[in-house]
Amino acid sequence: MPQALIGVDIGTSNIKAVAFGLDGAELAMASTPTITHYPAVDRAHFEPDEIWDAICRVLHSLCHKLRDLAQPAAIAFTSMGEAAIPLDVHGRPTYPAIAWYDRRTVPQIEWWQETIGAAETNQITGLALYPIFGITKLLWIRQNEPDAFARTTRWLNMADYGAYRLSGAQCTDMSLASRMLVLDLKERRWSTRLLNALEISDALLGKLVPSGVQVGTVHAQAAAQTGLPEGLPVVSGGHDHICGALALGITAPGDVFDSMGTAEGLFIATEQPVHNAQIMASGVGQGTHTWPNRYYAMSGMYFAGGCINWVRRLLLGYAPDQSFEQLIELAQATPPGSEGVTFLSHLRMANPPIVDSHSRGAFVGLSSSTGPGHLARAAIEGVAYEYHFAYESIAKTFGLSPRRLIVTGGGSRNRLLLQIKAALVNRPLLLPKVNEATCLGAAMLAGIGAGVYASFEDAAAQVQFAADVVEPDAQLHQIYMERFQEVYVKLYPALRAINHTISTRFVGNS
Repeated sequence: MPQALIGVDIGTSNIKAVAFGLDGAELAMASTPTITHYPAVDRAHFEPDEIWDAICRVLHSLCHKLRDLAQPAAIAFTSMGEAAIPLDVHGRPTYPAIAWYDRRTVPQIEWWQETIGAAETNQITGLALYPIFGITKLLWIRQNEPDAFARTTRWLNMADYGAYRLSGAQCTDMSLASRMLVLDLKERRWSTRLLNALEISDALLGKLVPSGVQVGTVHAQAAAQTGLPEGLPVVSGGHDHICGALALGITAPGDVFDSMGTAEGLFIATEQPVHNAQIMASGVGQGTHTWPNRYYAMSGMYFAGGCINWVRRLLLGYAPDQSFEQLIELAQATPPGSEGVTFLSHLRMANPPIVDSHSRGAFVGLSSSTGPGHLARAAIEGVAYEYHFAYESIAKTFGLSPRRLIVTGGGSRNRLLLQIKAALVNRPLLLPKVNEATCLGAAMLAGIGAGVYASFEDAAAQVQFAADVVEPDAQLHQIYMERFQEVYVKLYPALRAINHTISTRFVGNS
């Protein structure tokens, strides 16, 4: 029976398990929504037991589908970044996993700014000071839930937690560690300087391992819960966007990768971290690649596809399969530019190159003739404008004129959005025929760590895919660039003061 490599993605919207052949062909897939709790304004969390139950369900379903197709050879996890689960000495959760986009940690990052400072932090970690990063959530728990903090002996990122529940290994992959705000990026170790300043022991953090290293095997209890074979190799995975980049061959400087999901990552591979004032001011984050001895720079949006889904729910309700198509039909029936209606897509704070956790979203240009189609198209255009804003910033900061722009992820199924993006950047977009690139990247890491592939290079050579091309439209380029330059880039400065008042005076951040 042929071998199957399994990648599991613990995502913001869904938890997926996908099995692939050694050539990258998808063999079977199972998915379930990620249960998210919203206890208050600007707060969200995941219950660890619900996450594990969902993982067990999708793996059971996947194994059932694989029974007569292939034999599992290895498994690895990928996940959202910046969300982690605190565990006690017995491996039991001490507190829910605070969602990566939860805004309760704004006071912690403001304290960090005053106490440690942005410049030194960026020099060590390659990151700007945003409240999303993992360690700020641990600081919040220490300050606000001292009993839970006192019982916490380990802090594991979501993908690390999945591997732990299967194997018992408490390790942290480098690519996820570089989204915690305490990794010394160049040295690839926890920063003693930062941890001392925070008064946090590195004993709380998982053992650092590169992506694609076997950390254990599926133990008997996990085998019974998931349907996986006992003894199956469990391999360190990585951050979802970075696993997607691995799957699509974005491993050397020169190409740009756009991972379109609930959040969106605009990614370039680099040889070494780069530290200068321009990069720090741009808000571009840097981190460790899943490919050996490679780094990356990443910009993007904290809520991209999520913005479009939010507007869909407001306009059409909660039947996603039907109402998404209805939303696109509404948008396509509306002229480009939405007759002046413009959407600022800061529903989860500003995105790089703007560093502002108090910014909020807005529709402007409304009139009595504004209808659902205007709002639908304006939301899609607003996400595309924000993408172009990030693209221009990262290209200028790193002096890029990329050869290829590769797009993937659930958001890439929105062809109207792709057409608008292509028009804005005035370059072709390559759309690989890979439905689940993040899971494929994790599966490739599983195969590398288990020795199914001889090396990273061998895995890249064996995994092949074709790609569609979305060409730019010259007329749309002119229409959208005029609106981008004359309206969109001016929205944030115009609304900044009033959004700060709303965020700091009328919406609780404690």
